[in-house]
Amino acid sequence: MPIPEANINNTGSLAKFLGSIKTAGVPQRVTGEFLKTLGFKSSNDRPIITIMKAIGFLDANGKPTERYKAFRSNDGARILAAALRDAYADMFLANTRAETLSLDKLKGIIASKSTKGEASVERIARTFQVLAKAADFSEPSEIPGKTAPEKQKQEPSESENSAPDQLPPLRGKSPSFHYNIEIHLPTTTDITVYNAIFRSLKENLL
Repeated sequence: MPIPEANINNTGSLAKFLGSIKTAGVPQRVTGEFLKTLGFKSSNDRPIITIMKAIGFLDANGKPTERYKAFRSNDGARILAAALRDAYADMFLANTRAETLSLDKLKGIIASKSTKGEASVERIARTFQVLAKAADFSEPSEIPGKTAPEKQKQEPSESENSAPDQLPPLRGKSPSFHYNIEIHLPTTTDITVYNAIFRSLKENLL
């Protein structure tokens, strides 16, 4: 898309008109008479209409577009930035931060895309600078309507990762061992046999 060649010599009027959009009502069409109503009575202010058409704020018949209406909101500066990125796409293609460039650098980009003379190129560059000054090119911190991302699920604790049948270690206690000994006694009626067996166990195990 070619760089818009719409420009105005009195850039101060353009800046004031952008402010007037927010305070004035939305007309059926933006015409010379409407400009006069807002106090822009000079014929030198008429290029404002052409500029508004170039950035998509007005249609070919001068009727305010949705962007024109949205510019009147609190988010108007971002709306204008989006409009400028579209209208001056070649400018931002040459430099993604075109809104920060000096006048001379802007003139260089415009001259490479236009057959206009030096005076016209400078007016085009100055017109862009005024528009860009009223715009907000910063990225929004949050996208409206987008839900906040879910918090990252916390990693399970060490105790949760442990097997369910794994017992926690004993603290403050020394380990103990238990033995179960089975003794099969012989069948006898002689009590001395049992006494001898228990005596042997006592002497060897205790």
